[in-house]
Amino acid sequence: MPTTSLAPKLAAAGIHGAGLVLGLVYLAGGLDVVLGSLAPDASAGRRWLLATAGVVYFLRFLVTQFVMLKRAFPWEEAWQVGIWATILQLGLLWLGGQTAAPLGWVAWAGVALYVVGSYLNTGSEWGRLVFKRDPANQGRLYTGGLFSRSVHINYWGDTLLFTGFALLTGSWWAAIFPALMTAMFVGLHIPRQDAHMVEHYGQPFLDYTARTKKFIPYVY
Repeated sequence: MPTTSLAPKLAAAGIHGAGLVLGLVYLAGGLDVVLGSLAPDASAGRRWLLATAGVVYFLRFLVTQFVMLKRAFPWEEAWQVGIWATILQLGLLWLGGQTAAPLGWVAWAGVALYVVGSYLNTGSEWGRLVFKRDPANQGRLYTGGLFSRSVHINYWGDTLLFTGFALLTGSWWAAIFPALMTAMFVGLHIPRQDAHMVEHYGQPFLDYTARTKKFIPYVY
């Protein structure tokens, strides 16, 4: 990890962590006196599922930031990442806390999507990290493991993860979060990342993208 990136990474994690703690306090009823009629109405089961989803995502965030992310992490990106993660956490925990309906099959489908998405994102990144740690692979493009299914399988994993998180809330309004995330991936992050990869790897990356779906395995 570049030493100049440690402070920005800590700041992003701190912002995200503060947002998560506030969301958990809200779900636990710690803000009921202040919120009054806006206090959470969700069942204990839904609150526990939401809290677990929030904590697991934060732990994965920490692993990504401090173990898997080896490139420079500037302050501008730290603020963006920290604030966006906090908005996601607070928005989803708030909407879920406001849902009084009992848990049903939609919530459990959300759990399944959350688990699969977490695996695709973290599993793919871990496979790449192991590949990069081998000195024999220095400067080589990684196209194995889950990345053989999609060039940006990690982004697809996050899309599934937050679609599942949104289903856990039981609120249609929550769909805005995975929708925004997908739009940012397809319209911003993927084109920018592809341009960087072409510049860095050249023809091997072009050959890889010619034979591999860009985002959704076997579809797109």
